[in-house]
Amino acid sequence: MNRLLLTGRVLGLCLLLNLTAGCGVELAMLGAAASAASTGSAVYKQGKLNASWMASFGLVVAAGEAAFKDMGMTIEKSKGDTEKGVWTIVAVNDDGDKITLTVDRKSARLTEFQIDMGWFGREATARLLLKRMAVAINLGAMQDGT
Repeated sequence: MNRLLLTGRVLGLCLLLNLTAGCGVELAMLGAAASAASTGSAVYKQGKLNASWMASFGLVVAAGEAAFKDMGMTIEKSKGDTEKGVWTIVAVNDDGDKITLTVDRKSARLTEFQIDMGWFGREATARLLLKRMAVAINLGAMQDGT
């Protein structure tokens, strides 16, 4: 990351911490900043986990379907357009919560995807799904540090 950009972000965070002093928000903001900095290419924000893999589009779609099934979720919808390189999988857990995986091909070897847990979704579940996707296609150790 550009050193100037990083310095600006740190200064901005310090300013926000000073403006919210005593509001109980300080630790939450620091935790969010640390989380985003330590996760590499898998960033969780507002119920969504965004990641990218050096893997083919079809492989990531298959990994998503396998991970949902492995976690005991019911797949309600799995459809998309292989020509355009977009795919959406919607699964439901036992509580009736919907989880959406959106896959987007960027090149023959680069695929971006988002696990949408909903506004009040759990980060731990999203990260577990990400790891189960990696296991499903034998990625081995995660490259992004999760």
